[in-house]
Parts: sequence; C-alpha cells; structure tokens
Amino acid sequence: MPNDHRTDLAVRVDPIEMLQYVQTLMVARADATAADSGAARLANGAASDSPVARAAELRWTALNRAFGDARVDRWTGRRRDQIHLPVALIAAAGVAPLTMADDEVVFDIPALLDATLQFCEPAGNA
Repeated sequence: MPNDHRTDLAVRVDPIEMLQYVQTLMVARADATAADSGAARLANGAASDSPVARAAELRWTALNRAFGDARVDRWTGRRRDQIHLPVALIAAAGVAPLTMADDEVVFDIPALLDATLQFCEPAGNA
C-alpha cells in the first residue's frame, strides 16, 4: 500500500455513506459488462478522489478480507456464489478501526464485531 494512502486508515465513513457506497458498488457490478470493476465504479459515480471515498474503498476491501475469518463468517449468509451481509456489518465497517497486517489493510475483528453490535436492534426481553 502506498504511503500516501496510510492517512486514509484513520478516516471514518459515516455508516449511511458506507451503505450507499456498497449499494452503488453492487449495482455497478451487476450492471457492468466489462470485467474492469474500477471502470464500472467510475461510470456509476462511486469512485472519487475524496478522502471519504478512498476510505470507503479501503474499508470495503478490508471487509472482504475479513470474510475469511470464521468470527465474521457467522454474521454472513452464504449461498453458492452469493454472500448476504447484514446492514449492521456494513455500517460498522465504516467506523471500526483499521490496521495494517502484512502490508494489507485489515480490521481488528473483535473491534469490527463490537461496532456491528452497536448497529443491531436489541432482541428479546432484557
């Protein structure tokens, strides 16, 4: 990761903006006819040079890496080539702290899951 992007690690993305980024990204992928997802994002206006847009992309990439962790896998629903994400997990990805591991941006999984719980509605009788 280039040094000029290290400052993006500290940028938090408003949970609503993070959800909008992911929704736009998914629509762009569904509509894309070219294999270049970067071009699809540009065509749909999701890519930008703003710090928040760069942070949203970093956080989405880190969340994709987190799907390999069994602790996060329990929060997702998988069917063949599809993964279903709770809105709370995507919202939390906008604000949970990022870190570097092996030259990749990753989430501290317990912190990500704690943040996810903050966006979940209480269940049952307390």
